[in-house]
Amino acid sequence: MARKRTKEIFSRFDAVDYLTSDEDMVAYLEACWEEAGDDPAFIAATLGDIARARGMMQLANETGLTREGLYKALSAEGNPSLGVVLKVVRALGLKLKPEIADAHRVAETAAAYMVPGFPRARPRGRSKVGRRGGDGSGGPTLPDRPPQPGGVLLVGLNPAPPSVVAGHYYQGQLGRRLWKRLVHVGLLTDPVPGSEDDAFVASGHGLTDLVKRPTSSARELGRGELQLGAEELRAKVRDWRPGLVLFVFRQAANLALGSLISAGKGPALAGAPTFLLSGPYAARDEADRVNEELRDVLSVKMGTVPQAVTTQRVTASDLAAGIVRLPRMAKALLPDRKSNVPITLRGKRLTVSYDPKRGRDRERSAVLRIGEAHLRFLVKVGERLRVSIGPNARLQFD
Repeated sequence: MARKRTKEIFSRFDAVDYLTSDEDMVAYLEACWEEAGDDPAFIAATLGDIARARGMMQLANETGLTREGLYKALSAEGNPSLGVVLKVVRALGLKLKPEIADAHRVAETAAAYMVPGFPRARPRGRSKVGRRGGDGSGGPTLPDRPPQPGGVLLVGLNPAPPSVVAGHYYQGQLGRRLWKRLVHVGLLTDPVPGSEDDAFVASGHGLTDLVKRPTSSARELGRGELQLGAEELRAKVRDWRPGLVLFVFRQAANLALGSLISAGKGPALAGAPTFLLSGPYAARDEADRVNEELRDVLSVKMGTVPQAVTTQRVTASDLAAGIVRLPRMAKALLPDRKSNVPITLRGKRLTVSYDPKRGRDRERSAVLRIGEAHLRFLVKVGERLRVSIGPNARLQFD
């Protein structure tokens, strides 16, 4: 007699189970704030999770608000006033710190997109969900794109609906800015808008997600499918043998690595080194630090940057003149005389005028005349560009 198969049941993921210390709560709030985009209900529900971990009755006493009112306001359907948010934040012993967001410091989050046919996040609770895949729909998603052995494996949390509709990874507003960031650090060259993942894979790299089920909000993912996705990611890393596992989101990194980690280098995953990108709204100094650390990791692990050659720091006068100045070490990569040279400036292919500025009595900094329009769009005052030799011996400035 055939044995009757039993259906495995998972409870919905509840972050409260993991918020056991002040450090956990702060890290959770930071991660959710980075991924919230323009969704205030996401932040409200995040504060609700922290409040439930601390004790909702205690919070009600400290804020002067009713327990029922707090549950309603700090939920996925809540819309608390700024006054309520400030009261809750102060009562929780936290503070909101304003920082300048930068367009280059962004990665995609499914919560930022709402596409017809994909439901909004449901209220948190202890409802049960089905087997692998959460709702068991088995609907369309984005296939894994394995890297070549030694390549970079880019890992997201789960596909965003706009990307599934487009048939390419990271095609939402924030996702497209992620591709610009990868160009900025030298991991992506000459991408075609709308199919950047093809160029990424053509360079020997790969893409996957912790969970393959697309949702309009990461909050819809069940605990069981997240845990299963972490196990499957470890198996993929063992099979594919990437040179670096690059996490886009903190939540995916924490689940896969089994601990709360910060942006930058992380512990090994199935024998492969890992790295977590900084969040989309990280402070500029922090994002620059993480980007520079990633370039250093790539130069060691991947050999993508053969030597640390940089331009002079770009000044306001340089931007106005449309020029980039090069020190002696960088001049060694260019011709000895005035000429037009093909370059790639942060993913954009250009042909520019080059002057080595070799004088009789002293040698000055060489000059690349790129043009004010291109330079202002791609470079900011105070930046130094890393110079390297890319495909077909074309100079890259990242």
